[in-house]
This record gives sequence, structure tokens and C-alpha cells, in this order.
Amino acid sequence: MGKQIDWEKVDELAEKIKEQGLSLAEGAKEFGIPVRRLYELSRRQKQAADEGCPEPKAAVVQAEKADAQLKAIEGANGAIGNEAERFELSPLPEEVQRLIIQYRTENPDAGFKRIEDRLKGEHLVVVSRKQIRHVLKVHGLLERHDSSFDRPAKAAKGSRRFEASYAGEMYQMDVTYVYLTGIPVLYLVVIVDDHSRFCVGAELCHDQKGETLIGVLHNCCIRHGKPRKLLTDQGSGFYSWSVRQTLFQEYLDDQKIEHIVSDPHSPQTQGKVERLIQTIKRECLGRVRFKSYSEALQGIADYIRGYNFGRPHQGIGGFRPADRFYGVVGERSRIEAELGGKEIDFSKGYCIFKVQDHCVSVVSSAEGIVVLLDGKKLQEVADERLH
Repeated sequence: MGKQIDWEKVDELAEKIKEQGLSLAEGAKEFGIPVRRLYELSRRQKQAADEGCPEPKAAVVQAEKADAQLKAIEGANGAIGNEAERFELSPLPEEVQRLIIQYRTENPDAGFKRIEDRLKGEHLVVVSRKQIRHVLKVHGLLERHDSSFDRPAKAAKGSRRFEASYAGEMYQMDVTYVYLTGIPVLYLVVIVDDHSRFCVGAELCHDQKGETLIGVLHNCCIRHGKPRKLLTDQGSGFYSWSVRQTLFQEYLDDQKIEHIVSDPHSPQTQGKVERLIQTIKRECLGRVRFKSYSEALQGIADYIRGYNFGRPHQGIGGFRPADRFYGVVGERSRIEAELGGKEIDFSKGYCIFKVQDHCVSVVSSAEGIVVLLDGKKLQEVADERLH
């Protein structure tokens, strides 16, 4: 075993080096200490500060003590000591550690960022990713972790990130093959709101003909509002190279939806819908052995509901897709789509309020100022309830 390092002594030397205005390299030479010790001290202090330890010396002692404990009680299988010892190794309260353990156990693929967002969104607990990693390590839950959320993503050459400015400005739509045991090939049609990542449509179909794709999109527009733009690839159901348009293109023209077609061999253009499709395949279709078509339909619907309303999304700052999609900012497009054709003059301005699950809009019309509840005049709502 190597010589134990006196980190308090190293800290004192570092303070003297700082007082004399020397660089770490100059200070190491002046006081006869390996420069790597000073860099290691700096790293430990920064890590301790991230984990909420206020005093540098206390942070050094805490880090050294934790390292010694880890080495002393770490088992051959990666698990560390008994349960009581594991909880003592983290400065976090035991109940917070248990929340981290529970979420990671129930969601083995969840990374540090997703756990961080879940704690903040559901329990109002702010914990750093380093603290989460430490808890997972000491409890033996770090082995299969992919820390991709802690590494900057490498953008494809020539690509750039884009995002619609509000909910309903643009949807992304794509189709993929799905194979279920004992059932001929099926097609999963997925539509995602570009701004919020809210999945506005996910249907399991028996073909990918134009009429089928139109049906999925039309149902989506009825439920969630019509987008101003729709992004698809150049699949034959969506797009035609000939002079004659596809049925799908004709439908978009009739609905006054601008059709944006991605370039060939550029899947990153539709990155949001492609990512969701892969997630559905991995976390839903890949984990559950559905016995029938109807069972698969229900399973996908349940998964999408959880994805939209219960799951923080890293691409939108840890908010849930529904938070963005149904937020006041996103209401603009939805309200305009719902009230279009009702002689509403949006150019004169309008106000939108969110009251629990309901939307109250104050707009200008030929009748003057009108108040609407969920797209219907208050009087109409009252009449419906009376009947």
C-alpha cells in the first residue's frame, strides 16, 4: 500500500502558493511537491463544492475519508458494505438516496440527468449529477450505466440543431416497421410536436398507404390541433417525385399545412421523431411480449401517456412534454387552430389563461369581445351543461 497523503498539508501549501501569486507549476517547484498533488487537490475541492461542502479543508477531509471507506469496504462484486454503511457514505439524506435507488431500479436505463430532473420535478429536491452517480456507485447500481447525458453530444457533420418556436408550429411524422409474434408486419406511425416533444399521435397500422397516413394525421389534428407545418421524409406515402401529388400532399394542401420534406439520407433532420420511435421500440415493444394486436395498441397508448405527462425530457430542460405543449406559450397555435373559421380576428390581439386543465381565451370577434372556455363560448358551454 502506498504512503498516505496528508491532504491538509497539501492544502496549506496550496494556500501559500496562492498568496505568493505563483502558478501551480512554480509553486510545486518552490515547495518541493509534485504538481499532480496540487491538481488533484483542486479537483477534490471542486467536487466537494459541487456536492455542497462549504469549507475547502473540510471538503478535502471528507473526500479523503470517503475514498478510504470505499477502498476498505468495497466487495468483489462492486457492491459496497452493508446497507447501513452504504447510506453513510453519501452526505445526502437517506430518504433522498432511497428515491434515487428506487427510480434507477425501476428504470435501469435512466441516466444521471433523468434522475436529477425527476427528483426536481416530482419531489422539489435539487441534487447534482455527481451526487447521484456517487449514490448509484456505493449501492452497486452503476455497472450498466451509460453516462451519455454527461458527455456533450457530437453533432453530425454539416448538421445543426433546430426547434420550432411554439407548440403547434411544426409536427414531425414518420413510419417504422414493427414485428409482433404471430402477427404479419405492422407499421407504427408516430407524430411529434417539434417544440415540446409531445407525441400527438402514435398508431399501429396494417399498412402505410396514403389513406392510412392521412387518417392518423387527421385524428391527431382533431385531438391536438392542426400544425402550421409538417416535416416528413420522402417516403412514397408522403411524397412523390412526379408532377402528380400524392393523396397525402393533397390533404395537406386542403388543410393549408405547409409540407417540409427532409433531404435524402439525412435522418438527423427528423431527429426528434426518430428518437421517440427508437425509445418506443426499446422501452415498450422490446420489453413487453404482446399477445395480440389490440393488446399492443393499448400498451403503446399507455406508454405514450406516461411519456407525455409523466416523464421529464432532457431535450426541453427537464420539463415534461405536456408542460410545454399545454403551457400558455404553446396555446397560441392550438387556440388559433380551434377557433379558425369562427370569425375571430387574431390581429386585434387576444389573451389566454390556463386554469387547471382548462383554457380560457379572451378574443375579438364580429360580436365584440368574446370569452371562450376550451374553444367554446361560455354561453355554449352553459347551454350544454343545462341539457
